[in-house]
Amino acid sequence: MLELHDTTSIEVNGTNIAVVERGSGDPVVLVHGGVSDLRSWARQVPVLSNCLRVVCYSRRYHSPNAAIPPEQPDSFQTHVDDLAALINRLGVAPTYLVGHSWGGLIALALASQQPDWCKKLVLIEPPSVSVHIQIPPKPLQLLKLFLSKPKLAFSIAKLGAGTFAPAEKAFRKGDDEAAIAYFGRGVLGDHTFKALSKERYQQVWDNRGADRAQALYHGFPDLRDAPLSRITMPVLLLSGGSSPIVFRRLNNALAEILPDATHRIIPNASHIVHEDAPDSVNAEIIRFLQR
Repeated sequence: MLELHDTTSIEVNGTNIAVVERGSGDPVVLVHGGVSDLRSWARQVPVLSNCLRVVCYSRRYHSPNAAIPPEQPDSFQTHVDDLAALINRLGVAPTYLVGHSWGGLIALALASQQPDWCKKLVLIEPPSVSVHIQIPPKPLQLLKLFLSKPKLAFSIAKLGAGTFAPAEKAFRKGDDEAAIAYFGRGVLGDHTFKALSKERYQQVWDNRGADRAQALYHGFPDLRDAPLSRITMPVLLLSGGSSPIVFRRLNNALAEILPDATHRIIPNASHIVHEDAPDSVNAEIIRFLQR
């Protein structure tokens, strides 16, 4: 198991972040998603470190790092810069990158900005909504997406109206518990959210500050003009078979955009694919990285 007290604190990009390193060989950096921390990779680190040098860290403002101050914005690009600084500090470039959800989006952005630093990418359900449309969307933009990709547009609209908008509203009211419930049910599905263990929900609760800041301030980065064509390295896109369909549609769309991408669906897994089906995910990652 990964424990927060087993981490090493490393200064990067003007902040201290908690890092765990295991194993030897080719490096791989694991980038966790929102309302999570490095503990979300507990089932990956022991397996991947058998054949790789694993770098697992908690992103800025996530446990056990210093919490985000009240009213402090949380810029997406800062997290991309933190990842770049960590790679540079540890001297692991070029490296494999494995990112989940918001961490997958961070890995995607870094690969587009510093393609020579990334050998291969594994992206687990990155919410690549803003590759296609500005968030919040303008009516004409949404109409164009409905005309070109109606199923994707409908899924994005549903996610925005049913998940992001009510979560933001609850955060603005100061009702963090309701905001997390809206977010959790919308992203994980009602059944999976209700079935979270006390320990996993505590991880969500401990790390809600950064998600509150994203909801109230910067939100999604505009990636419509991101140089994704520079991501010529092999990319593995992983989706959960039981996850909300919007994430599979987003991964399908990314697979059409990226020059060398493969999309795999993991059965019986929700949005936290690597936690729900660790054996399948670990096997896919190792097979892909060692191919």
